Amino acid sequence: MILDFVGALFYIGVVYLAGQWTVTWLYKNRDEESADWLSFAVGFAEMTVMSTFLYFTCRMPVWGIRTVWLLLGAVSAFLLVKQKRFSRSGIAVLGCVTGLWLVMLLPGLIGGDQYYVYRGNCTDQQTYVEETVAMSMHPIGWYESRTEAQIGEVSDVLWRGYRWMLKDRPSAGLMIALLRWNSRGEIYWVVYLFRMFVQAMILPSLFFLLQVTVQRRAGKQWLRNVLGIVAAALYCVGFWGQIQYDIDAVSQMSSIAVLVALTAVFFQYMQGMADGETCSRRQYALLVLLASAGLALYLESALVHGALFLLCGLVLFARERKMPGWKQGIQTVCIPVLSLLITVASNYRITVFLKSQIYSSVDDGRQAWADYFNKWWLGRYGLDDGRITGPVSRLTNWILSVSGMYNMTVNYDRYYGAVALILTGLAVLLACLVLFCLVRPVFEKMERSVWMLWIAVLTGIAIVIGMCLCEKYWSAGKLLYYVSPYLYVFFCMPVLQLENFRKVTAKLAIFLTALMLFSNARMVLARAYDMKVNWACSGYRGNYPSDMIPGLKHWAKFTFDTEEIKEADGVVIRDLGMVSDHQFYLQYLKVKLTCADIPFIPENDVNYYGNKVEASEKRSLEGNILTLEAVADENGRYEIRQTADQ
Repeated sequence: MILDFVGALFYIGVVYLAGQWTVTWLYKNRDEESADWLSFAVGFAEMTVMSTFLYFTCRMPVWGIRTVWLLLGAVSAFLLVKQKRFSRSGIAVLGCVTGLWLVMLLPGLIGGDQYYVYRGNCTDQQTYVEETVAMSMHPIGWYESRTEAQIGEVSDVLWRGYRWMLKDRPSAGLMIALLRWNSRGEIYWVVYLFRMFVQAMILPSLFFLLQVTVQRRAGKQWLRNVLGIVAAALYCVGFWGQIQYDIDAVSQMSSIAVLVALTAVFFQYMQGMADGETCSRRQYALLVLLASAGLALYLESALVHGALFLLCGLVLFARERKMPGWKQGIQTVCIPVLSLLITVASNYRITVFLKSQIYSSVDDGRQAWADYFNKWWLGRYGLDDGRITGPVSRLTNWILSVSGMYNMTVNYDRYYGAVALILTGLAVLLACLVLFCLVRPVFEKMERSVWMLWIAVLTGIAIVIGMCLCEKYWSAGKLLYYVSPYLYVFFCMPVLQLENFRKVTAKLAIFLTALMLFSNARMVLARAYDMKVNWACSGYRGNYPSDMIPGLKHWAKFTFDTEEIKEADGVVIRDLGMVSDHQFYLQYLKVKLTCADIPFIPENDVNYYGNKVEASEKRSLEGNILTLEAVADENGRYEIRQTADQ
């Protein structure tokens, strides 16, 4: 674990150094310190596009790509030092991200595998893990030169990982593979290190968007900066960050920092266009770079962002009663075209995934998933069904939950009668305040940048509502996650507009911001409390999507360490059929044994979809062969133990 942690520190350092130098070259002019907050998003975007190209097009192994990373990081550090480009704000960005990352690692350090093997979406998490293992162990040419049977005889984990990288969006998995410095390290720990990093990396991008949206003002700028950083951090560790982590949305989380940074830079680009300014080649290259990485990391969200950008641009010019020049129009259209071409050149296989997503994203079969993934829309404690407040509580809980205040809903199991009516009334007032803040720009003069953000938020909400009316609830839920950073920033903007505090409407907006931040802080405390009382680490109870396989984490201990059997030449895994949803427990073992390069033969070999795996029957084990089986403790909880030699 220590070696993996040190490797992660190098990883973060290289991303920061490459991004800092690239931002200095492509964007940072006029001594704008705010540009330093783009460093991580730009560095990660640069590394993503380059790594995807090297692995899939140049067919380079991961260790070779990692060498290129280190060289690039060293060159970037040399140039930054030589040109004296390090600044206090740049160091502050590095400190904020690294500090938040260290804090966010605490639950995993306490809970171990039991906490982070999977959270609320075990199938997606297993997909990313297998994909990561496959790419980290061999270049793509190794798989292409072998048949399914030949790969499966080594490990069916590698075969499925290879298949996922062909028909999925594999860039996020590749970025995790590059973090796996220790070839025999704990893969689930490495995945956790990566996931916490990309979650912490959202902080500077959100803060930069806040700075772009709310123009600099006279007064206590340091106070605004502190409040803005705190607000951005609470997105990462509060409700939105936690729920996207807890549904194991790895690609989605990996893309947020990049796409938020892209949004901020695009807003600046569009405002310059409206003023008749010409976009510099360097700023244009930055837009294309961020857009390309967004497409590679999470195609669906990037396409939605493109649609939002198009509408924001059209509405902005309609508001300004201007028309862009034909050169500006062509230049703007070429941004998505060039970005898509770069993405396809890096990995042409993503076009297969694009085609499948277009046909399946709104497929009726998928909408049933909303019964699990969107249940949180009903609020943490559910509705007051069967009583007079029932219909009111449904609408109120929906408004509060989708605005990010999931845990501010009324606990009707605890409160009833007159108390429940009073609390429901307060919840209704809070929901009305949310709606008021959403329509506030209609009757108040807003800055152009705020207005553009508002258009993006309203458009996203309108599409979510439209999808719900068409009974596409799961698709609506996914879209809500895509626009959540902008909805959150829109509600948090008043913390940077304290000079307007005398207006009644501004006071109401600031009050909502305070409640929003308080609600997110409560989520952090709730997670800390949950770690104390919930040994199984299955996440929140109630309507929160944290127990996809009811009972598995409560009756199975995810504590297996391959170091205990590192001298083995092979392993026989006894039938785990007595464990609830044993195929996931078996898959957990198979992934760890594959990473430790220990051959295995399960007595009842199935994949995590329950299908029989026949490749293991063709393996032969020789030498020091150990036997693993699930043994129940005094509480009936199963754990994997070595029982006897064969």
